[in-house]
Amino acid sequence: MTTTTRTDIKGIVQATLPVSDLVLSAEFYRDLLGLAYVREFSDGATVTGCAMVDFDAGYLIALRRRDTLRSGGDADLRGEHPVIVEAASPEAAERIRERATAMGISSTSGTHADGTWIEFLDPDGIAIRVVHSPTLADSFFGVVFGPSGEPEFYDTPRLELRPPRFG
Repeated sequence: MTTTTRTDIKGIVQATLPVSDLVLSAEFYRDLLGLAYVREFSDGATVTGCAMVDFDAGYLIALRRRDTLRSGGDADLRGEHPVIVEAASPEAAERIRERATAMGISSTSGTHADGTWIEFLDPDGIAIRVVHSPTLADSFFGVVFGPSGEPEFYDTPRLELRPPRFG
């Protein structure tokens, strides 16, 4: 059985996403999550990125124009959910869903081993997941998506990692 250890990290400060339309994506995240627009990044000729913040929760979501990334614009997170935020309550999550509906954005929802969630697709098809009623597992589990598309779980790691160097 794998146990968790305490680290010096309190949480994630910022998630950065590659997007194709900076304005459309900034408006999406700002309006859906009620974020404040607080940063812009420029190459001197044009704005190449921006960030929105929730000061109370203490996190930023930064966006970078995909066509200006060092990787040559190859970054593609469609269908992934690189940003997962926790709602204060199931009612708060429902208020986010109501805002999304008013914006013409559909959602999916479900429950799995880490909690109950609602998910929305941004203008690039990147999923943002809002978890409420989290139930984080205290031991390892793996997830595999079989031909049915439904998740199946396993309890022994398949990736062979070296032992931690510190701690």
